[in-house]
Amino acid sequence: MPILNSNQVKYEIERILKEKYNIIAKNIEKSAESTDGNVYIVDCNDTKYVIKIYKEISHTKSMVDLYRTLELFKINTPNVIYSKDKKEFEKILDTNYLVVYSYINGQQLEYDRLNRKIIMAIARELRKLHNITEKNEFNLHKVQFLDEKGRQSILHFDLTKNNIFISNNKIYFIDFDDAKYGSAVCDIAILISNLFFSKTHGTDLEGVKIFIDEYYCNEHELKKKETPLIKEYALQWIDYILKGNNFDTSTTESLEIRKKLITENL
Repeated sequence: MPILNSNQVKYEIERILKEKYNIIAKNIEKSAESTDGNVYIVDCNDTKYVIKIYKEISHTKSMVDLYRTLELFKINTPNVIYSKDKKEFEKILDTNYLVVYSYINGQQLEYDRLNRKIIMAIARELRKLHNITEKNEFNLHKVQFLDEKGRQSILHFDLTKNNIFISNNKIYFIDFDDAKYGSAVCDIAILISNLFFSKTHGTDLEGVKIFIDEYYCNEHELKKKETPLIKEYALQWIDYILKGNNFDTSTTESLEIRKKLITENL
């Protein structure tokens, strides 16, 4: 996504929302938490919306199709807001595409809220996500770290605490922009890596056990088959992230420590 003039983008967002969606924006702010810089929060007094601006039409279509399917299967995520003409996205600034999403009015997951009840709820919601498809219906990039031909599914692929919200005692997954398709174990490994191993909080093996037990529930054979793969997927995912990004020293160190903790404890 190219760097765009923020004031120009805000003006265009305001215009499109009014003309195409009958939404009158009172305030538009660029999200400081978006690493891609393509997310804006729109405040309309009693309602908020999330605006995402995508560069590629293929990615835009993949995202709206994916979110529409998630809504259909009652996965707790933001919903795509349709325009007056029932369109799922609109062109903005000639070469970009604007999608309006509902705003999740909840709290971002924090480590001090990561109790047994929350861990179990996250496990159930992730299993629901993995259960809804076995085919790559959304033109998502295929990722395969291991030569594993097991259970294939949509992968969120970025399940950090920043992308998990709690609203009305329900778990919501947000930001599927990095979604992939591949072995469901990969998503399990990413979530476990992010939530239960860290430089600051150390290792939470009890949390890992609670998550795995709830995710697989009574499917003992599937659990027996897949859980030995979690460690290797977790380590390969960290290598993939380190190789594909130019992180600062602190972030790189945190990932290396996480890799060491997983190697020694998982």
